[in-house]
Amino acid sequence: MNKQIGIKILWLDQYAKLKEENKQLNNQLNEALNYTNALLNEEDLSSLEKLENSPLLEAIDKVKVQRERLKVIEKEREWVSNGLTTFVDILRTSQSNLEELCDKIINSLVRYLKVTQGGLFVINENIEERKELQLISAYAYERKKYINKTVKPREGLVGQVFIEKKPMYLKEIPEQYINITSGLGKARPTNLFIAPMMMNEEVYGIIELASLNEMPDYQREFVIKLGETIASSIAATRNSDRMKSLLEDSQIQAEQMRAQEEEMRQNVEELQATQEEMHRKQKELEATNVKMQHNEAVLKKAFDKMRTSESTYKEQIKELKENSDQKAQRIEELEREIELKNEEIKKLGGQL
Repeated sequence: MNKQIGIKILWLDQYAKLKEENKQLNNQLNEALNYTNALLNEEDLSSLEKLENSPLLEAIDKVKVQRERLKVIEKEREWVSNGLTTFVDILRTSQSNLEELCDKIINSLVRYLKVTQGGLFVINENIEERKELQLISAYAYERKKYINKTVKPREGLVGQVFIEKKPMYLKEIPEQYINITSGLGKARPTNLFIAPMMMNEEVYGIIELASLNEMPDYQREFVIKLGETIASSIAATRNSDRMKSLLEDSQIQAEQMRAQEEEMRQNVEELQATQEEMHRKQKELEATNVKMQHNEAVLKKAFDKMRTSESTYKEQIKELKENSDQKAQRIEELEREIELKNEEIKKLGGQL
């Protein structure tokens, strides 16, 4: 009997203990439910009574922390996405030259990041056999700074980033680095971020940003991604300029070729006319040659006839000369005979 009473008492104690544990578990579950509902509804959790030593609530707290971290990450991603969309629109809609485009980019970037100073360097392609970075645009406190600056590879921090092709973030800036002038006076920047603008492992330029405040990781990652987009735009712009230049050159060459073709056509026509004239003159020359040959034959015949006549004339002249000589001799003989006769007559007259 006593044994049964003891068993009954032991059972009642265990039942009371289980009932108490069940009550505590229900309270924890209700508290966890309220805590979870408040967390899901983004309500203030400080007013809720929190049970201590509750693994479930500790797990919910971890979920809360992770959720808040995810909210921060989501906010950062949204900031990066909106920024990239904004700058893609600037790059897509801009019809300006490279300098004006860089002005728009660096001005918008300084405003979007809320930094105090920014500069954009671009590779100068006009220099042969060596590369040089030229500061195309610089802004400080939302005002354009007219700075004529060029940087060679390995020269300064910008030149170092260009060679290494890796971004650089400094929280301790050298004292000789440029000061930022604002309406409140001068202040040396405490944070400096320099990132290459790269595409296909080729550096097209450098982004330099200086700030009085730290730049979070997501902002620096945003600048790096933006640099890739800008590099692609610069490459496309330069390719477009090259294509435009090549098109203009080809048009000029086409005009020159058309002019040369027209000149060649005129030359061909003149050559054809010259050939026709030469052909006509050749025919005239051939006709003249035939006529000359005929005249030459006639002249030759006449010359032969003249030679024959000349021989005849010479013979006749010779005969005439001989006759003349004979007649002269005869005349002399007659004159002598006459003289003799005269002398005889004189003699006879004297005798008479």
